[in-house]
Amino acid sequence: MIFASVAVEPDDAAVAKILTQGRSHNARQGITGVLCHGHGIYLQLMEGNRSAVNQIYAKVLQDPRHRDAELLYFAEIQERGFANWTLGHVRLEKLNASAVLKYAERLPLQLDALNGAAVRAMLLDLAATAAIAHK
Repeated sequence: MIFASVAVEPDDAAVAKILTQGRSHNARQGITGVLCHGHGIYLQLMEGNRSAVNQIYAKVLQDPRHRDAELLYFAEIQERGFANWTLGHVRLEKLNASAVLKYAERLPLQLDALNGAAVRAMLLDLAATAAIAHK
């Protein structure tokens, strides 16, 4: 599953809290994935048991740190692309603009311009190029 949302409090403290809580919860639930943030948005990819992933997304929809959440991509997978990360971390603004523009219409990223398949491809590319931080 991949979703995007508007970051209500996009500061470092809010992101750090989401990462800490997410990593702990994901480790217990067998969820893997990555959280990207920047340009006032969150992008998150989650892999794992369908029920557990759906429960997390339902909580995100009620989480006051997120606004206007949109489901971008949902599919069953044969193999995890983010098995090394309970919740990897990417700061979108630190990425080379051309790397992002390969998958997006324009910068800064806007929710209404995101394509789920393109975002998935971008995240898989980031995983392959070691652009995802563990901590």
